[in-house]
Amino acid sequence: MKKSSLLFAIIMLVAILPFLQAESSITSVRFQVEYNIRNSVDNIGNQYIRAWSQHPSILTFVNNDGSVTVCTSNENEKITYVYEYSINLELRRTLTFENEFDLLGAFTKDDEGNYYLFFASRATSRNVENMAMVKYNRAGEKIQTYKLMAVPQRSFDGVRVPFDAGTCRLELSGSMLAVYFAREMFNGHQASYGFILDKDTFERIDTGAATNAERTGSISQMPYVSHSFNQFILPVNGGFVFADHGDAYPRSFTFAKFLRGQNTKRVHAFRFPGSIGANATYAGMGSLAKTSGGFIFSGTYGRERNNPRNLFVLTIDEEMDRCSDPVYLTRYTRNDGHAGHPKLVGLGEGRYLVLWELFNFSTQSANSITGTRTEYLSTFMVIIDEQGSLLSDIQELKDLRLNMNDVLRFNRHNGKVYWAINDSVSSITIYALEITGH
Repeated sequence: MKKSSLLFAIIMLVAILPFLQAESSITSVRFQVEYNIRNSVDNIGNQYIRAWSQHPSILTFVNNDGSVTVCTSNENEKITYVYEYSINLELRRTLTFENEFDLLGAFTKDDEGNYYLFFASRATSRNVENMAMVKYNRAGEKIQTYKLMAVPQRSFDGVRVPFDAGTCRLELSGSMLAVYFAREMFNGHQASYGFILDKDTFERIDTGAATNAERTGSISQMPYVSHSFNQFILPVNGGFVFADHGDAYPRSFTFAKFLRGQNTKRVHAFRFPGSIGANATYAGMGSLAKTSGGFIFSGTYGRERNNPRNLFVLTIDEEMDRCSDPVYLTRYTRNDGHAGHPKLVGLGEGRYLVLWELFNFSTQSANSITGTRTEYLSTFMVIIDEQGSLLSDIQELKDLRLNMNDVLRFNRHNGKVYWAINDSVSSITIYALEITGH
């Protein structure tokens, strides 16, 4: 063999080695509860193809010491349960909280072990309180409460139905506590709403939102998305990046960077075809993660009802000036099926885990739910870099179900990725996925 040919062969072998070395292993723990839980898994088989997302029923958090917290709610009794596990998924204790209002929106924890829970309920009038952020200490004792009227400041006709046609997210960045969620206003319109508190004083930090979808907002301004069918919060130094699956203004995936004391900047991804407010976008929103030069986002897209949905990533620069074209990780045909419920989480050193589920192809309209099931086929994973290039083969994780709308949590102490589901109406399974050899 000529030296040039040998060198080329060595270069090609090195290039494909990462695709040969990635391996995964999964550990899990399952436990029964004495109450019913809304489905966190797409057992119906057509939730992924709806126009809007589902409010999560089980939430997972990895603590600063590597331990794992799982939170869910008995929605009939209006009681929230928090299960504390060691890094090895050994149950340490269970806490219960009486809901301040009917529904649990989301929860998070700080490094001191304090709990933050956001509750809300359907408002009977504009003049009632129907939302509350509550802080509890490590022992589960209530220490602070921040309540909101049904029509808070600069909310554009208030919050009549919280978590309507979307989700609720709650995250901490330093001393800032952000909540962002879907809601129906008193005029019947659906949109996003959120606010930011100082976690220690419980004073409000943000200045409200503006209805325009322009690229630059005012100082400490929250984003507003008309017809926001999914929401996401990524904590960053000095603030947060908010993401929405927008159907109206704008009709696209859209991102806003909030830094305290600075103008909020926004950038929109590719526009969905179709009329403003048509509901069906034939897209699904995944997760957002930090890169060395900005951010990376995962989603699924099919453009119209006769196309299969494929998995893609977008990259966004640090200053929110540019959003890339989609980089597709799958090339499914109608014979393959639809990608659904995409997840993305950073693993460190410029590597990202992407998980998704595959369903049989269906031409079912994305803005309606019928009795027709779209069969779950399997679950898949791949490792990518900051630009979306594959660092591993796509690997099948058969029958390993994903939580429809909670996020993946990376544990820097052991390199594992955690999430939880309910695999029946009254049981919870916590997964720890370990990626090795890549």
